[in-house]
Amino acid sequence: MSLRSVLVKVLAAVAMAFATLSPAQAQAPAAGPNITIHYHRVDGNYEKWGIHLWKSPNMPLEGVEWPTPMVPTGKDAYGVYWTREAAEFKTRTRMVVNYIIHKGDIKEQGGKDMNFDGNTNKEAWIWENDSKIYFSLDEVKAGHPEYK
Repeated sequence: MSLRSVLVKVLAAVAMAFATLSPAQAQAPAAGPNITIHYHRVDGNYEKWGIHLWKSPNMPLEGVEWPTPMVPTGKDAYGVYWTREAAEFKTRTRMVVNYIIHKGDIKEQGGKDMNFDGNTNKEAWIWENDSKIYFSLDEVKAGHPEYK
């Protein structure tokens, strides 16, 4: 068997493997919906800021306790953000996302327990020292024109 013949057979086997895998990959289930809370600080300092999350009635999410808040899952041009699976907030027919962004005992948004309907909104944008919950980046820009 010549080298060329072996190479043709190997390439054919690789092509068949890709052809077999492609339909399965196209049908792979998409990741479930998530809840993402974005947080912007004017000074850009997010050191030790975390989020306390719970679902109603007063049931903390796994791995999130007041002394050990969830650390940000990412950072982008807006600031930091936390993402959890939406299903974690579901109780029967409701999906209330309860949260407090805090650094130790320093709490954002006037120190209040904050919440929004996770069935209606999957993302929220929070601006430092503003008690309003924004549900789009355009809303943030309208409320804080200094943000470009």
